[in-house]
Amino acid sequence: MGRLFWKFFIFFFLAQLTSVIGVGLTVSIMHEREQLQREHEFQMQAQNKNLSASVPSKPLKPRHKRWFPQTPILVGALASFIFAAILAWYFSKPIKQLRQAFASAANGNLNVRLGKSMGSRRDELVDLGNAFDVMAVRLGALLQSQTRLLHQVSHELRSPLARMQIAVGLARQQPDKLESSLTRIERESERMDALVGELLALSRLESGVIKLDNEPINLNELLTSVIEDARFEGEARKITIGYVQHAEKPDSPVTLLGQQDLLHRAIDNVLRNALKYSPSQSHISITSKLENALIKIEVNDQGAGVANDELENIFQAFFRGSNTNQTDGHGVGLAIAKQIIEAHGGTIEASNITTGGLSVKMKLPVS
Repeated sequence: MGRLFWKFFIFFFLAQLTSVIGVGLTVSIMHEREQLQREHEFQMQAQNKNLSASVPSKPLKPRHKRWFPQTPILVGALASFIFAAILAWYFSKPIKQLRQAFASAANGNLNVRLGKSMGSRRDELVDLGNAFDVMAVRLGALLQSQTRLLHQVSHELRSPLARMQIAVGLARQQPDKLESSLTRIERESERMDALVGELLALSRLESGVIKLDNEPINLNELLTSVIEDARFEGEARKITIGYVQHAEKPDSPVTLLGQQDLLHRAIDNVLRNALKYSPSQSHISITSKLENALIKIEVNDQGAGVANDELENIFQAFFRGSNTNQTDGHGVGLAIAKQIIEAHGGTIEASNITTGGLSVKMKLPVS
């Protein structure tokens, strides 16, 4: 039995014992008063009839003895003892389980669950146990994601570091290839810098460090800027990009509230992802449509698409589909886009196109 059990037990026992004694004394005093009243009435009747006062056949007990009825108090004390122990056990058992669960979690065991172990009771302590289960599940998922992220980051950094070491070795062994080695080192350092930048951006978005500036944004101008940059990048591989705006008045501005640079980055990441996985001489189509106070932006490419069982994972950091292993990239762009879109109150999802390619749909609330 823990300290909390004895505290509950003593408190409940004293409270019930005090109630029992108080009730017993009250009943005893009232009974004595009634008996004294009856004796007084009997003596008055005797005097009125010129009879001598008669003495009761049984002498009255001393007053202090009649005030403390032993049997009711002993029975009440025993009942108080039993019920106090039951109540103390009922309240202290789940609290003891919570203490043990928190101790296990502090030692790194996040597989402890309290919801089922508390039985069928329905009170705030069960709610606290269920809240602990939710916390343990989320902490376990967070630790697993952090471990996976660390493994993936180390894997992504190992490749450019290995190529840089090879380039340094070639530069020492073959001084005539110094220029090409320096070019390789510069390229790999840029890759590492880009990866670190993407990781920092993703970490800030996930932790909520970045606070959105709710400023009015002209979506038409934003999309035009992103598409112009993408067209310039796609010219080298002869990839064309078409943009269609479905609206009653195509020239009318669509206004959003948010942070322009973040939204620019999110849409740009989706479009760059389509460029990255599209074959040469292919076409990428972008459409925007206003539906029920939501602007729907859809990006369709003609690439290899994604396996159906991998569609739910493409917005996770460092995930790369099984049919994209030959493409250079870190797998962070879509994860950043998802964080930004959801931070603006929108949604993003992906699906395969029946004729081939991937379709990414973004929905954002308009002001």
